[in-house]
Amino acid sequence: MKLASSQVRPALWTVAIALTATSLSGCIGAVDRMDFDNQMRERGGGMTSELVRGGFDSLAHRYGVDAISVTSIDISPIETLGVTVRDPEKPSQLDRFSFDGVILGEPIPVQVSVTDDLDARSFTLDQVPALANVEKLVDDALASSGVDDGEVSGISVSRTESIHASVMVESPRSRVLVVFEPDGTPFLVQPL
Repeated sequence: MKLASSQVRPALWTVAIALTATSLSGCIGAVDRMDFDNQMRERGGGMTSELVRGGFDSLAHRYGVDAISVTSIDISPIETLGVTVRDPEKPSQLDRFSFDGVILGEPIPVQVSVTDDLDARSFTLDQVPALANVEKLVDDALASSGVDDGEVSGISVSRTESIHASVMVESPRSRVLVVFEPDGTPFLVQPL
């Protein structure tokens, strides 16, 4: 028995020393809250691929379909996704949904004009591969904008003649709209 306890004692000392060192040094890899908030804003403030996937998965589950046809997608900082959806059972009707990363909101009816060509305006998520990597889209928009200390204030995807993702980059002194092809290739950089 003496042999077993003599082997356990050094292991206990090692654990005790490690715990003491950790508690005395504070959090390992801690980031100041203001630095963290600034990094989040610079990186899109919660605009992530996971947010988009989660929202579309929730919508597909709600409607009981594999793919949802939409006419617009809006991604805002602080984890907010807005999607205008064509009702799969009534494709002439649109509903607006919000998703906060956890909860899918209730549908809000959207008025449709008799002259609106919903077939021409509609698209599915798989037609916009750039949204599979929203973080890269944010980084590319910041790099393409040429705005010093810029932050992405929103991403919108819609279809007129073709599908484009528009990313707004803002700073205290300027605003630039960076438009991307569905695959994430920059198409247009427009100072506003």
